[in-house]
Amino acid sequence: MKDLKEFEIPYNLEEEISASELVEIHIGDVNLPTGRIIAADAFSTDGQPAFARTVEPDKYPVFIHMAKMDELHHRVAYAKIRFRPEKATRWILALTEDLTEEELNDLGEDEFYGFPVDTGIACFLDVEANPIYIAKMDEFQEKNEESDYYDEVLAEEFREYSGKNNFSRALGDWNDHHPDEASDNNVVMFSSGWGDGYYPAYWGLNENGDAVELVIDFLINDFDDEEEEGDDTPEDGVRSLI
Repeated sequence: MKDLKEFEIPYNLEEEISASELVEIHIGDVNLPTGRIIAADAFSTDGQPAFARTVEPDKYPVFIHMAKMDELHHRVAYAKIRFRPEKATRWILALTEDLTEEELNDLGEDEFYGFPVDTGIACFLDVEANPIYIAKMDEFQEKNEESDYYDEVLAEEFREYSGKNNFSRALGDWNDHHPDEASDNNVVMFSSGWGDGYYPAYWGLNENGDAVELVIDFLINDFDDEEEEGDDTPEDGVRSLI
C-alpha cells in the first residue's frame, strides 16, 4: 500500500483556514467512544466507511469556518474536529478503511477520495453512534410514512441551535443531534459549503505524526469553476483537485 506521506495535500491548509475573511465557530463536541470516525452526508451514514486512522476515544470540539459571501450571506468552508491544541504542520488525505491498495495506486497526483453529499448537510459521528442514529431514523419513518425526519425532527433543532447566530441562515446551519437523549453519542451536523458535492477530508498532523485535527474541505473556492465546466462526481468516486 502507498505510504501515507504520498497523500500530503499540495497546499498549506492552515494558511487557507486562517484567512482573515474566515470566521471560526465552535459548534459543539462530538463524542468518539471508539475513536473511529465517520464523515458523511447526514442522511446517508449507513454504509459510509470510517476513516482508517483512529484517535483516542474521548469528546472533541468541532469547529466550522464560515466564509463571507456578502453582507448577509455566509457559507461553511471547512468543518473540523480538533484533537490537540497545537497547530498542524502537514496534512494527509483521510482515507477510509475500505480502500484497497489497487485503488490507492490508481489515485492521480491531483485527485482525492472523499465522500458524497446529496442533501446539503454533512456530519461527524462515531461508528458506535451510527447504528443508533440509523435505527432512530428508521423507527421514525416506519411510524410516520408520510413525514420526513428532517422536517419533523431536525428542522426545529437546527433553528434553535444555530438559526439565531449572526453567521447562520435563519433555518440553522449547524446542529448537535442526540438520537438517544439518554446517551452521549451524538451526530454533529453542518451545512456542506454550497450544498451537494463530493468532498475530501484531511488529517492535520504535528511534527511527530500525531493527529491534531480532521478537516473537511467543502471546496467553496472551486464551486464557480466546477459549475462552468459542468463537473459531476465520477462514478468511481474519485475527484480531481484541479
